[in-house]
Amino acid sequence: MWKFLESEMKVIYGLSEDAYRTDAVIADLFGLKKGTVASIRRRLLDAGAMFYANVPAFHKLGCEMLGIHIGTTEPSERMDAKSNDYMEFCNEAPQIFEGLIGGNSVVLFTAFRNATEYDSFIQSHNRFFTGTRRSSKARLKSTVFPFALSRGLYVPSFAPVVRRFFELDVPPPKEKALVPVTVENPSLSETEKRTLIALVENPMASDREIATKVKLSRQAVTRIRNKLEDDRMISKVCVPRLYKWGFEIFAIAHAWFNMELSWEKRLSTQPSRVVNSSFYFISKPDESIASYLVSKYSEYSDSLDEVMAWYHKHSAFDEKPEVTLFPLERSVELRTFDYGPVVRHLLS
Repeated sequence: MWKFLESEMKVIYGLSEDAYRTDAVIADLFGLKKGTVASIRRRLLDAGAMFYANVPAFHKLGCEMLGIHIGTTEPSERMDAKSNDYMEFCNEAPQIFEGLIGGNSVVLFTAFRNATEYDSFIQSHNRFFTGTRRSSKARLKSTVFPFALSRGLYVPSFAPVVRRFFELDVPPPKEKALVPVTVENPSLSETEKRTLIALVENPMASDREIATKVKLSRQAVTRIRNKLEDDRMISKVCVPRLYKWGFEIFAIAHAWFNMELSWEKRLSTQPSRVVNSSFYFISKPDESIASYLVSKYSEYSDSLDEVMAWYHKHSAFDEKPEVTLFPLERSVELRTFDYGPVVRHLLS
């Protein structure tokens, strides 16, 4: 389990709140020296306590929908066999950008151009798990969120989780709002496409290193990166490796709602921690899925009781929500904010 100095906690929190912050800005925020912040940042990245991801705006790449696929596997099948089979499937399915398998459950997060591609993905999953791999196959329940009908936290944020875990006496991060977006067809040159792919596949690389990969000048890469960020086609995010810090649970909450309670009222009056504590949350009028990382089971239980009380008070549920728990100590990462394959696929 990781142990952190208070100065390290503050640097992690500062970066998880805004990955674009410079060493000087973080130093000024928390009363540290710029050189101290720079040293801490390098040390944490080198040790794997956190990493950066360049998160693509899928809707700006012609992607019409996001999918979450949750399923149960055969309890009697060996965990290593199931994990190996699903890692092999992920290597063949570029639409997956996040995935986890643990206990008897599996979850996959996906992005699709359209409904046809979604259906092809489901068929490829069923086709892959035939024959000798059949015993590893999860009975997936898939939910699709079209951008045109949904609102979400499309850029993951871990700042509230980090602040609560470290019990830091610092101002809380801004409350997160679920936003609607419009699907756009990308208007990128071949040079911009190559650079975007390289930036997503190599989020820790400097502009000079990216320039070598795409055979452009460093100045050209800097210009393209700035354009992509200004257009919000990519957003840099700092991801803490919470499972290495001793976090116990990864939880997926899947809820179906009573349509008599308007979507607007539900979103505006539900407890703020429903969204703020989730690093990935998508909602549509009749359904939502939220992802949480929890340090202790007692925290999960207390939070669930508080949140459920509001929903039951307002008769919000159409049917009982499903909560899938992954014990992190016994889970295997299939993909972790690895956006390279899906961006390369969408731009192909």
